[in-house]
Amino acid sequence: MKRFRVAVISFGVLANIGMGVVGAYAQANRVEPATRCTTASVKGSFAFQGQGFLGRVPLAFVGVLHFDGKGRFSGRHEESIGGNYGPSIEAGDSSVSDDCMGIQHWTDHPPHTGLPPHNHTIVFNVAKGGDEGWFLGIDNSPPGQFHTNIPEPDIEFWGTMKRL
Repeated sequence: MKRFRVAVISFGVLANIGMGVVGAYAQANRVEPATRCTTASVKGSFAFQGQGFLGRVPLAFVGVLHFDGKGRFSGRHEESIGGNYGPSIEAGDSSVSDDCMGIQHWTDHPPHTGLPPHNHTIVFNVAKGGDEGWFLGIDNSPPGQFHTNIPEPDIEFWGTMKRL
């Protein structure tokens, strides 16, 4: 029994030492990002496409965004929400951190849906020197903002963008 206890304690000590060595090695050999980005990294026009859900209803869209490189953008897209097809325009602000992750806040105006303008927050990354990226968006409108008697549906969407 005593041997077993010594073996377990020895194993625990060695495992802790090993984890410390691995942690120190990982810290010493940490890879810094090769690319630094700014808001100017996305200056220009981008085609984008995506899909997602409005509540449980599928949606899909394609469009073009124009970034001024100073934190503002505008654009338009065509979308289908559960087969209800039509145009939408958007405008908002964006920022990009030096690790090439960005965030956008935009107001969407989809007249074909009968809904008033609504707000989105989109996170994205910048890839291939600013020529491509991927995004994930959510609806950040508070419940009841546009309809006091029904809760607002959740909107989730994702897709890609590519410099024109």
